[in-house]
Amino acid sequence: MTREAIGTWLIVLVLYEVAFGVSGWCPSLCECGTWYNLQHASCTGRHLYSIHTGAPSIVQALDLSNNSISILNNYELAEAGLTRLKYLNLSVNAISEIGLNAFNGLSELTVLDLSQNHLYYLLPDIFMPVKKLRILRLSKNNFNSHVPRLECPWLTDLTLDSCQISHIPTDMFIGLSHLRTLDLSNNLMIQLDTVTLETLQFLRRLSIEGNPWSCDKLTYDLQIYLIRKNIQYHAVCAKNVEPKKFEKMIIYNPRIKYEKNRPLINLNPNIKKNVTKKHSISIPVHKDTIACVTTTDETNLRKTLNSISPYWFLIVGFLLGIASGMLICYVWITRKICRCSRQTDNDAQRVSLLQNLWQFEDPLNDTAISCPDTPPPPYREVMLRPGRYRNISITTNLNNNIATNSTEYT
Repeated sequence: MTREAIGTWLIVLVLYEVAFGVSGWCPSLCECGTWYNLQHASCTGRHLYSIHTGAPSIVQALDLSNNSISILNNYELAEAGLTRLKYLNLSVNAISEIGLNAFNGLSELTVLDLSQNHLYYLLPDIFMPVKKLRILRLSKNNFNSHVPRLECPWLTDLTLDSCQISHIPTDMFIGLSHLRTLDLSNNLMIQLDTVTLETLQFLRRLSIEGNPWSCDKLTYDLQIYLIRKNIQYHAVCAKNVEPKKFEKMIIYNPRIKYEKNRPLINLNPNIKKNVTKKHSISIPVHKDTIACVTTTDETNLRKTLNSISPYWFLIVGFLLGIASGMLICYVWITRKICRCSRQTDNDAQRVSLLQNLWQFEDPLNDTAISCPDTPPPPYREVMLRPGRYRNISITTNLNNNIATNSTEYT
């Protein structure tokens, strides 16, 4: 066999190894092939619990989506021989923890998909070893309490949609200075300050639809800022339209109309004024203006009532209670004093009346004889029948004295 034949056989063997090497080393759980001129291995839906699938080191695109991977340890990808990866898909897994050095050694990685996992926190320097990373997808994770503040200046495309983000700090994108596409759609944000986006000098597309925007001044300022910076976005709030019927009633200020129609007064007496007759123009008063005035009065009254502190009502009620108590005490004391004075007057009258009744004798009852040990009549009987009861004891004593005197003389 000549040297030329040996050379040709060697070339054929090398080409055979290159052509069929990947398919020969492809693991049983994966499907291997070529994808966008990259050696691709697809291991989706295999209920895998780790990245160790037995894929060869020549694989450049690895798809591990729709599995049960829950953690990425430090240096795990590099130890598995996947240092030539340019595309890595780990979406629809149960990843909740990623080590700080999990992506060390993947110097060629360009696209990383971590969407639809259980991530709630990411370390800021986790992607610093991946110098060629350009596209990062983190959609459908839960970053509500810990919004990731990544340090990856070479990143150009970041996806954070459906992550339950309610607030974005102003220093969130400081480490993403070369970001060109940012997706924040379908979150829980109501406001986004323009200061947050000022660090993104190369931003060209922003997705903010699907959030419950409050459509206040900050939101309008954000849209104006995006238009001025030529950043593509979908409008989330309509432009400033004319106020509605009831808004006109509140905004209306009759003083402005009066100042517009008020005549000018010249305070300089040296300048002669040309007096001209002007036709009086009757301005019709609409019902809307009357309603506006009434609504403004009502709003002013409500403002004054709201400005009054509730403690004043408590103080006024306390003072009114004290005043009413003092008035009740005064009325009760005066009635008590009047009753006492009346009772003393009645007692004096009763005593004087009894004395008058017992001082005078009744000539008709001179012959009446008093019985010994007879109890005195009750006061009620004496008062009701003053003529019946007299000072019987005095008459009897007088009769007895007269009888004794007559016996003595005899």
